[in-house]
Amino acid sequence: MKQAIEEFSPTHIVSMVSGGYDSAASDQVARELGVKIDLVMHGNTRCGIPQTSEFVRDYYGSLGEYVEADAGTAYEDYVLRKGFFGKGIAAHGFSYRILKATPFRKAVSKHIRQRKRDVRVMLLNGARKDESENRQKHLQTFRRDPACPNNIWVNLIHDWDQQSRDDYLRSRATPLNPVATQLCRSGECMCGTMQTAQERGEAAAIYPEWGNWLSELESEARRLHGFGWGEPFPKVDRRQKMLPLDFQPMCKDCVRST
Repeated sequence: MKQAIEEFSPTHIVSMVSGGYDSAASDQVARELGVKIDLVMHGNTRCGIPQTSEFVRDYYGSLGEYVEADAGTAYEDYVLRKGFFGKGIAAHGFSYRILKATPFRKAVSKHIRQRKRDVRVMLLNGARKDESENRQKHLQTFRRDPACPNNIWVNLIHDWDQQSRDDYLRSRATPLNPVATQLCRSGECMCGTMQTAQERGEAAAIYPEWGNWLSELESEARRLHGFGWGEPFPKVDRRQKMLPLDFQPMCKDCVRST
């Protein structure tokens, strides 16, 4: 944290909270270190389990200034217009750009940058290098957003393993999202590009309202486009240009195996 502040001299510090255990630990560590958090931000993709955003809103919204990077109707609009995003890494990169990266940048611009020059925003994140072989090779402690260089992402628990994270959260009695406890993932994005049918079924069994919403959307998408959630895109889609695998900082649950 000290190194990142010395190198980038941020004007604002934002704690990014997904509703998962890693971002809960990152936020808790930052507060324990006495970091001045100007804003807590949560990405609401509107395709995940609503109870996750409700938990984040209720708990972190009570700690200080809070903002949601809300994708609005982007997911439903896209699915009804073009069909689901598809399956796999390229589809995931496209989904990430629409549902997370763009709303994040817009939220930072609206609530912090406000057309001012030389505003350097540090975004604290919970990515850990031990989550996958790819992350062990490529995940950096901190780096700039390639599309917005004055946004600097810092992985505050970069070197922690899962057991250390869980022990830490337990020792601090940090409030945890019930969805993450039940599903072993934050559940804030279930776009279908990287999740399995089993994961969908488990989530739908626990959260039937979400399951019914997705089934209805899928039924209409099949009627219009001929394929459903979690299925490969039937044709090559040139728009699905993949983001760098090591820079999808707030989609960590999905890239564990990449």
